[in-house]
Amino acid sequence: MLKEQIAKIIEPSICDSEDTRVNFLKRLEEGNFTRDENAQAHYCAYFLPYNQKDKKVFIVHHKKSGLWLSPGGHIDKGEGLLETLNREIDEELGVKNFFKEAQSPFLLTITPIENKVQPCKVHYDIWYLVLTDGSNFNVDPKEFHETRWLTIDEAEKIVTDAPNRKALDFLRTYK
Repeated sequence: MLKEQIAKIIEPSICDSEDTRVNFLKRLEEGNFTRDENAQAHYCAYFLPYNQKDKKVFIVHHKKSGLWLSPGGHIDKGEGLLETLNREIDEELGVKNFFKEAQSPFLLTITPIENKVQPCKVHYDIWYLVLTDGSNFNVDPKEFHETRWLTIDEAEKIVTDAPNRKALDFLRTYK
């Protein structure tokens, strides 16, 4: 199920580069897509909470990575993309069943992981837009040092991770 779902979304128009598209396809053929099955290289779902009215994005200062990032996380064994997305939104923002149906991602990126805290070496990132004003958020502080709603310009001053910066770039053209 997960393999088929990922295969359907690998489109050149949402890949940040041709290398990303090629490597997503290669990784898909290897199998063992989740952290449970392959601790070093696996697929992840990230989501970018965005308040269209205020033109602000919600970012988090993640404890494990030490970086300012968009929320998200690993796909668990047995999950599909919708289940992962809803589980991660619940775990990180405290909102249950945010999405009722499968969503189309807006971006695919690959992130090399260079911190000694995690066994992960490579994340194959699937990015989703979460349109929200955040009024229903109940953020669990155990994963984050801090959270903030920021303009794209403000977020770009503290977000250093290349895939996260690409996700922010997407918002500049979002209507």
